[in-house]
Formats: sequence, structure tokens, C-alpha cells
Amino acid sequence: MKMATIWLLGASMLFSSLGKGALTIPTSLTDNDQITILQTIGFATSFRTIDAPGPLGLYSGLEVGVSIEEIPTGDLGYLGSGASVEKSLIYPKFSIGKGIFDNLDLFFSFAPYTQGISLGVYSGALRWAMYQATFVPATFSLLVSGSSTNLDNLFFAQTEEADIITGVNSDPFSFYIGAGTLYGQGQFDQSITIENASTNQVARAFHTVLGASFIVNPVFAALQLDNYATTTFSFKMGARF
Repeated sequence: MKMATIWLLGASMLFSSLGKGALTIPTSLTDNDQITILQTIGFATSFRTIDAPGPLGLYSGLEVGVSIEEIPTGDLGYLGSGASVEKSLIYPKFSIGKGIFDNLDLFFSFAPYTQGISLGVYSGALRWAMYQATFVPATFSLLVSGSSTNLDNLFFAQTEEADIITGVNSDPFSFYIGAGTLYGQGQFDQSITIENASTNQVARAFHTVLGASFIVNPVFAALQLDNYATTTFSFKMGARF
């Protein structure tokens, strides 16, 4: 327990220090520009597991972690009236997972809205380990998730996602790959649209994920690559109890 606490505190302080620099949203956005922002920011802030593929465990399974997640933003500076935009925005996110019934896990993650990065993200997911092979240490899971994003009170997004994920465990390493579909809707403040009116946009995307984790009980670290309309990177440190 002491080792896990030190691990989590260290990761929290390190990752929180990386979440700096607010993202500037261009103004005079056309409908196509708005859809690009939804696909870039809205999709990239959807739920990411960044975790070992196996179930947490019945009732007693608990996981706490902190991650850094990337949003590739470089191309956004060319939209609308243009803006000076960093190549990517990196922000910290905190997460908790709990085994709730048999092979069913519940997750909640959040990046509280702060003036520092002008971004707030809240996500939740349900993971069902629907099949565990006996001849190889493999797991097949269904992951259903949703998220809500607020960027500078100018852009709001909600996403819903369903993925099938296949993972292989070979202690202390785990590897997983998956694919699914993502639906998103976004709301844009009138101050950033070319119509000078609030607008709503929707978009869909095929999602793929590739990840790996390293576990030395009770602590773990994980890397993950997600591809929507863009490719994003995540890294997570956490502990299981």
C-alpha cells in the first residue's frame, strides 16, 4: 500500500506539471472547420482505457491512476481566421476503476476544468470481459464509453463509443489491440463561428487502439495509441488494490 501511494503521488505531481498552455480556438469557423475541431478535439478527449486488458476482479478489484493524454492540435491554426497553435496539447487526467460484478468493470476519468489549460474532460466506461481463453492467456472484451468536453467555454463535445478489445497477458507484460466506432456531437459558441450564431455539428469515426502495460503488483504503467481522424498518444501510471 505504501509503495502504491508513493507511486501515485509521484505520478500525479509529475503529470500535473505537464498540463500547461491553453489552446486558442480560431474564430470565423465554417461548418467544415467545426467538424474538423469536433473530430480533432472532441474525439481525442473521448475515453481511453490505458490499462491491462484483463478484468479488475469481482468486488475487491480497485484501480487508481493518473495519465497524460495528447491532443494533436497543430493543424487547427489553419482553420477559420487562423491562430497561433502549439503542435499538440498535453494534459493530465485522473481515473478510477472498480470491478462490480463477475467480469464487469466500471471506470471513471476526469481532467477538471482549469484556467491553466482551459480544458475540462469527464468520461465513464463499462468493460465486459466476455470471453477468457483457456489455452492462451487472452481476453476478449466489450468496452462501452461516453465523455463530455469543455474547451474554454467556447466548444463543448459529447462522445459515445463502443469497442471490441483483444488482450494477451504474459506477466509482467500485457498487450492489447481493438477497434470500434465513435459518435460525437459538438456545440460551438457564436463568437467563434462565421455565422455569428451558435451551431451544432455531428461526426462519426472508426476507432482503432493499440496498447501495452507493465505490471509489478500493485503498481503498473501503460502506453496507448489511438487513431480516430488523428492519432493520439497516452501514458498512464497507477495501482491496483
